[in-house]
Amino acid sequence: MGLLTGVLYLVFFGFGFASFTDPDYWWHLRTGEMIVDTLSVPRQDTYSFTAAGAGLLNHQWLSEALIYLSVNSFGYAVTLGLFIALTLASFGIMQRLLLRLGTPPMIALALVGLGMLISAPFWTVRPQLLSWFLLAVFVNVLIDRDRPAWLLVPVLVLWANLHLGFLLGLGVVGLWFLSRAWEARDGQIKFALWPAAAFVGAGIAATLLNANGPRPLLQILEYLPLTSSDVSIQGISELDSPDFGQGIHLPLLAGILVLIGVTLAGRVRDRFAVLLAIAFTAMALQTIRFQPLFALAFLPAAGLAATHLLSQRKREGQAPRSFVNWSLVAITAVAVLIAIPQLPGAQVGRQANTDGRTFYPAQSLAWVQDNIPDANVFTTHMWGGYFIYGLDPEGHVYIDGRSTMYGPERFESYRLILNANEGWQAELEGSGANVVVVGQTEEVASALVDAAGWRLILEEPGEALFVRDP
Repeated sequence: MGLLTGVLYLVFFGFGFASFTDPDYWWHLRTGEMIVDTLSVPRQDTYSFTAAGAGLLNHQWLSEALIYLSVNSFGYAVTLGLFIALTLASFGIMQRLLLRLGTPPMIALALVGLGMLISAPFWTVRPQLLSWFLLAVFVNVLIDRDRPAWLLVPVLVLWANLHLGFLLGLGVVGLWFLSRAWEARDGQIKFALWPAAAFVGAGIAATLLNANGPRPLLQILEYLPLTSSDVSIQGISELDSPDFGQGIHLPLLAGILVLIGVTLAGRVRDRFAVLLAIAFTAMALQTIRFQPLFALAFLPAAGLAATHLLSQRKREGQAPRSFVNWSLVAITAVAVLIAIPQLPGAQVGRQANTDGRTFYPAQSLAWVQDNIPDANVFTTHMWGGYFIYGLDPEGHVYIDGRSTMYGPERFESYRLILNANEGWQAELEGSGANVVVVGQTEEVASALVDAAGWRLILEEPGEALFVRDP
């Protein structure tokens, strides 16, 4: 088992370096640089010309500072390696938990491998990965406890300054409290209600010790299924629901089917594990960004159910180990075969790939830096962070990936311009934009070729640069 585990983790570690550069990485890096240089947390937007001066809730300031310090000291590749290693450590924690709960080693490894496959497309340099690790820590500490784990309280102080995902930590603590109180009411365990309630209250209070005070707690609706306001913003892929017609989401479907199958066949006595699985399944089905969290949270319920199923079959005199293990291996193998061609940068053609899944307009940015460094640039929200990093503090962008700050109305105007719908030119020029950088296939690119007052300066594969006449 040690050999198989080592091979699995090493394969996924190598796979992680095929990840794309996340569009939000650029503005995270620039913000981290600003925090380190000024020793202060930004309170207002300075990156855009459409929301300049707007109040900014920077809930991930510490993560951004750490990202900048790492990249500045060691480079992107080492930083990416550290984030991949931290993610693998999250699954290592969950694998040890499954073994502690009695899950047979081969089943535990297969389930963890499936979890890795579900989350692997999201392994990039982003603050979210720190929340994945801390989620695994919280589940590992709480899953088999009927007493408060007070050491988690100071961890929540750290988490509240790393990423808004600390709300998930509070949610896990809440689910633990509800499940243990429920089990105590049914006489399954002895549970001291008031000390546990004090633990929950202390955890909530601990999260107030952050750079923004109580404001991040008000964002809790962003993390609750069916209530997140971000889902109203179309065009941001990670806020969409998973489309199981796309191969990249089939591992998630496999994980849900495995969870349903083993829990129907086996019995899970731990209500905390059940509530975790239900909550994070609902979240993963709501938006894609919760998919990696499901990859961790479904493991305890699936492991316990598989363990119960295995013990039942043993009592019946069957030899299920081979059947159960090979079934899980087969499901994982099919998911891998389906997912590989869909992975960013996957080398599946006769010729080697010449670019990644996410393309950045390097030539256009270089031209703007040399000629109009203080430009107001209209570009896609995927490229906004790239131009923030390249032009700040002189130049500004129309929009970028900070969806909550801009809100649905700004994204509606953005889509009107990008799709060259009626009134697009007045909307664009009224915003103050004097440079447009978009993909050649965007409707606005074709419209700008014939639009009065705009000149095509540069046209390369994948990018087109237009400048507004003075």
